[in-house]
Amino acid sequence: MIEPGQAFGTGSHATTRLTLELLATLEPEGALADWGCGSGVLAIAAARLGWAPVLACDVEPESVAATREGAAANGVRVEVSRCDVRQGGPPARTVLANLVRPLLLEVAANLPQVPDRLIISGLEGDEPDEVVPAFARHGLVETRRRSGDNWSAIELIHSRS
Repeated sequence: MIEPGQAFGTGSHATTRLTLELLATLEPEGALADWGCGSGVLAIAAARLGWAPVLACDVEPESVAATREGAAANGVRVEVSRCDVRQGGPPARTVLANLVRPLLLEVAANLPQVPDRLIISGLEGDEPDEVVPAFARHGLVETRRRSGDNWSAIELIHSRS
């Protein structure tokens, strides 16, 4: 149950579905962060799948409020804060970043800590050809990709993992 209010995301967009497809195949291990959480769909789903702790952040106060309300309505614990993802977000072994291409490029340029696993989405058409190499500079290597409706979600694993 998600009531986005004024926050971005009802969970029906292809990028959300593709990210969930990748996430659902993983065994929950340790902390997971959702950078740019919008309405909290991905963070709430991660908590329901057994990830803990789940950390979510967004620059918009409406998104923070919607994520808190959604987590409560779904009976899960999600720690929510405000952050500017261009400077990173809460550190975690696994990070979700369902953002647009320009934001993902800024995240890659300013990544303060490299997660073990990063799932990026919000990429249209051939945008992954530019964004994936930006994260490769941090030792993050593409391992899986889901595509549909001209959108992609991509799992990147740090080469040390």
